[in-house]
Amino acid sequence: MDICEVLPIKSLEELLAWEIKLEKLYVVDLQTRSNYSISGHDYKCHEKQMTSKRYFNQGLPKTLICHDMEGGYKNDRFVNDCESRDEYVFYHWSIIDIFIYFSHHFITIPPVGWTNAAHKHGVKSLGTLITEWNDGYELWRKVFNNLDKRDILIDKLVQICKYYNFDGYLINIENNLSLENIENMIETVSLLRTKLKATIAHSEVIWYDSVSMVNGKLAWQNQLNIHNKLAFQACDGIFLNYNWKEEDLIKSIESAGSRILDIYVGVDVFGRNCLGGLDCYKSLELIRQYDLSVAIFAPGWTYETLSDKKLLIENENTFWRTLYPYMYIHIPSTLPLCTYFCRGYGIKKMEKGQLSSVNSWFNLSKMNFQTSVPLCLSNNKPSCISYDENDAITGGGCLKLNGHRESSTYYRILVCHYEIKSKLCFEIAVKAMKPYDTHKIFMIAIDPYGMPYKMEFGVQGDDNLFFNNCDDYSCIVPNTKLYKLTVQDGWLVHNLSCQMEGIIVEIAIETEEPLLVGKLFLNDETSDCTI
Repeated sequence: MDICEVLPIKSLEELLAWEIKLEKLYVVDLQTRSNYSISGHDYKCHEKQMTSKRYFNQGLPKTLICHDMEGGYKNDRFVNDCESRDEYVFYHWSIIDIFIYFSHHFITIPPVGWTNAAHKHGVKSLGTLITEWNDGYELWRKVFNNLDKRDILIDKLVQICKYYNFDGYLINIENNLSLENIENMIETVSLLRTKLKATIAHSEVIWYDSVSMVNGKLAWQNQLNIHNKLAFQACDGIFLNYNWKEEDLIKSIESAGSRILDIYVGVDVFGRNCLGGLDCYKSLELIRQYDLSVAIFAPGWTYETLSDKKLLIENENTFWRTLYPYMYIHIPSTLPLCTYFCRGYGIKKMEKGQLSSVNSWFNLSKMNFQTSVPLCLSNNKPSCISYDENDAITGGGCLKLNGHRESSTYYRILVCHYEIKSKLCFEIAVKAMKPYDTHKIFMIAIDPYGMPYKMEFGVQGDDNLFFNNCDDYSCIVPNTKLYKLTVQDGWLVHNLSCQMEGIIVEIAIETEEPLLVGKLFLNDETSDCTI
């Protein structure tokens, strides 16, 4: 029988009895990203051929989001579609390094929809192990009274992680520990990390700033210090509590040594005894001044605080727009790329240009790869880029470039690092208000010698003109045998195929009128360029 939903494990007994299921779950593997990123502060939405500095990821502070939504396991728990709308969705994946699914159950397993959406964008997906108050104290007393049981617990956690194909755990011990069990807890965290990495090399175990490793008391520190440093040393990072002051950041840096980037400074979007809501950017500004990583807790605030859930996208964009200057935009590098820009929901469903369902639906596993910046940072009203649920080729919606109708605007779809070694295969499908409204497609590339060039093509008016302009001798000039323009189910499809060696670093569209973008396909192939 197929697995219909993902649910948490609520007790120690349930965890110890867990067995690998025969059914296979479709969970996307973690996709690779380029080894460099762009500062959100430098990103300019409509600047042609953006020349922003690119930073190596190895030295950059990271961004973690921890999803805490009304106890978790809402309609996102279903493996397949559910008939629903106005659900919380997250689509700013390019600025995120780690996603954590959080609940107050013992073992929180991320629903596969969240892991699929995260992995497609190169983001790690973590579950949570949490124990709380007296029940938590008794649970660890039982575990540490029998270290064989402890070892089984660790093995089960590794097996669960592998089966559901997620990438590790947040460890949140919000209860006292007896003094004799402090060393056992440190050893448990270390063993879990070691066994996870032996199975999933990129896995991570992150410790939440809660119980003291000096006296076993539940005492949030809001900084890295002697009370939590042993746990920090045993794992991959620490998630600091939210009630920190600037002096706590300074002390944390002093304690971290060379591991400054492994300190995730907590920011509670609900603002419990700290800055929250639309003031979160003030915390981010200070955190980044010290080059520390950040853990944003409960970003679903943008959804939960709305009485009218239809306003989610506007609220979501308003919130994240304030944070982009303190983020790093990661650059995709995995080929082939095929996206219809679907966000995993819709008021209807399309399949290859044909209507397949007239019902509202929600399934995060069907979220496609999103644009590098899925909102306009210029805060134009109405937004110059949006998601259109009224049309799609496949899925529940597509990308919409709203156009200014007075002058052509440059819309950067992707900042990327796609290496083409032999043959470029490129396809993009657009739909204009009029069949042949003027628009141009741009691909910015770097040749093997490091020289930049661009490929530019599109249509102009009713004449359906194809044009191509190149900056220098290294440009690849497609001819009529390599380029074709067709109409399929009302979509205008540009298809380009040509020999090429180089790296595609940017894909953009210039248009004056509103334009839908229903598909983007890119690959390096020697023969077949279809998907």
